[in-house]
Amino acid sequence: MRIHRVFKSGVIPWLAWILIRGIGRSIIFETKGEENYLKLKRKGKNIILATWHSRLFLTVYYYRYKLCGGNICVLISPSRDGEFIARIVGKFGYSAIRGSSRHYGKNAHEEMLKRLSESFDMGITPDGPRGPSEKVQQGIIRIAAESGCPIVPMTFNSSRNTRLNSWDRFVFPHPFARAVVTFGSPVYVPSDASKEEKLEKGKELEIVLNRITRMADKHFDKEEGRQCD
Repeated sequence: MRIHRVFKSGVIPWLAWILIRGIGRSIIFETKGEENYLKLKRKGKNIILATWHSRLFLTVYYYRYKLCGGNICVLISPSRDGEFIARIVGKFGYSAIRGSSRHYGKNAHEEMLKRLSESFDMGITPDGPRGPSEKVQQGIIRIAAESGCPIVPMTFNSSRNTRLNSWDRFVFPHPFARAVVTFGSPVYVPSDASKEEKLEKGKELEIVLNRITRMADKHFDKEEGRQCD
């Protein structure tokens, strides 16, 4: 059992990092709406990047190696699976804050606000870690309101991929495929927003994320072998 734990906590994250990096390096990328992110960074803004849980694979790679993102924290579930994911993203140089988009403790909340007030971006999957899929939970909206940082929606799709049989239908891109990475318009949440206004902002983010995700999905619709279930 000890050998199994060591293998899972030590070896598998390294193998996952090699896999993600290897596939990412083989991909030919196209981008849409990237200026939505770059304009804010040129102004010195710290950003909350929002992507659906199913679209994590290439967004993790793209931020680190294509956007050349430096300082970023990601909100990761405090579960055992979350610990495994935290070790993987740590290989990319990401920092992890343990919590979920629905529930996180006072310490996680304060840590997110602290990092956003410094030189860090924040990565959040607003439907993670267990769904419902493609439904925004209010955690990301509260953080945006209190930090004053804009939320930038981000997603991807690839010309060849496998959709895993998971709650979110996780998208696993195939090596040497082509991919489109799409950014949506920033969503701003006023610091004095009421509960009803925050709910509306959550719906706005959900609509934008779903729209750009469907756009990315349709990007390769006319190509042969576009999806592999």
